[in-house]
Amino acid sequence: MSTVIIVGRKNVGKSTIFNRLIGMKVSIVYKEPGVTRDRIYGEVSWCGRVFNIIDTGGFFPDEEDSLADEINKQIEYGLEQADLIYFIVDGKDGLKPGDEEICQHIRKTNKKVFLLINKIDSKKAEIKTFEFSKFGLDDVFCVSAEAGIGFDDVLDETLKILPELKQVKKDRILKILILGRPNSGKSTLLNTITKSERAIVNEKPGTTRDLVNAKFTFQDKKMEIIDTCGLRRSSRIGESIEFYSMIRATRVIELSDVVILIFDTTQGVVDQDRRIASLILAKAKGFVIAPNKIDLINKKNGQRIIPSTQKSFTSLEFVPVVPISAKMNTGINTLLNRIVDIDSENRKVANKDVLKNLAKNLQTPAGGDILNLKQIGTKPPIFRATLTTSVKENYIRYIRNSIRHYFGFEGVPILIKTKKVKRGRF
Repeated sequence: MSTVIIVGRKNVGKSTIFNRLIGMKVSIVYKEPGVTRDRIYGEVSWCGRVFNIIDTGGFFPDEEDSLADEINKQIEYGLEQADLIYFIVDGKDGLKPGDEEICQHIRKTNKKVFLLINKIDSKKAEIKTFEFSKFGLDDVFCVSAEAGIGFDDVLDETLKILPELKQVKKDRILKILILGRPNSGKSTLLNTITKSERAIVNEKPGTTRDLVNAKFTFQDKKMEIIDTCGLRRSSRIGESIEFYSMIRATRVIELSDVVILIFDTTQGVVDQDRRIASLILAKAKGFVIAPNKIDLINKKNGQRIIPSTQKSFTSLEFVPVVPISAKMNTGINTLLNRIVDIDSENRKVANKDVLKNLAKNLQTPAGGDILNLKQIGTKPPIFRATLTTSVKENYIRYIRNSIRHYFGFEGVPILIKTKKVKRGRF
């Protein structure tokens, strides 16, 4: 599939344009410059055709920043993949030295460049657009990402440049989400699984702020893995950027198939890890727990990782624990195999005859009977128990455990709905 990359200096509206073009908010948009750090991927659909688009961090070659080298490296990777470059400048600010440096840099790629002069939503702003004529670029568009102005022309011309690829029915992609506290190894895990440097890895917690995604294939299955910002306790969220990053990470749980809950074994399980597990359960998602950095644990203690983890996450006996070292590529194949299994379990339909016999052999609830047990949904598996009396949570838990004993559903929450009927009316 053809690829377009968005580049420009900080705070010119790259992420707003990216979100506008893909039709959803993936990149964080914020008034503080330098928010986007990694390459963020999306797809644009226009007039029956589709192409990839990449959002990048603010590019300023002489920037003094502890992450500048990594950010610029991500941009260079993106430029190599791109068929077309959207070079974004700020029409309200006018021409800046950084714009000229970026223009000189991207010219060296010998790739087609569209100059998008952003924030042009008034006649006054249009006056400054003449400053950019010194770039000598043929394809210039005045746009406003906030107002959605000018993008029809941009996309029409884009389709003329890119090789034609008609939109086709997509194969199912297994979506994997990585959740965990800051600095638990989420970005390293994504890079190791995809065998690429998709996410910036840095010892400073909170490096990842956007959702960073990458597609790959495992066992002939198409998969997409999504890295998120580290989830801190609410009282420790120091920046509003980090707050919005966390909100977006929790929302994307709903779009995922399987979640990896990763934690640092050198620090052990803390209350925040359990809070994250509760969040995953609240969304009824299948998940696997991955104690990370086992290369830093001696072999004697390594044998205790699984039972210790299971003890730390009470009531999650059904969730598999796979110790890994993302840095050393240890346990990664086992982790991916478990994810494939969990996805299959999430879609499994229990045998009707076995369910019927199970219902007959269950202990009856106090003051009534259980008449029937039926599966009414998947992803997650949902069962309806028809009873002649109201039941408390401990009896629902008994039904759930019985179903799990017969059918497994490893790594998957089981939802039980109850239906009360009068005797003789079922």
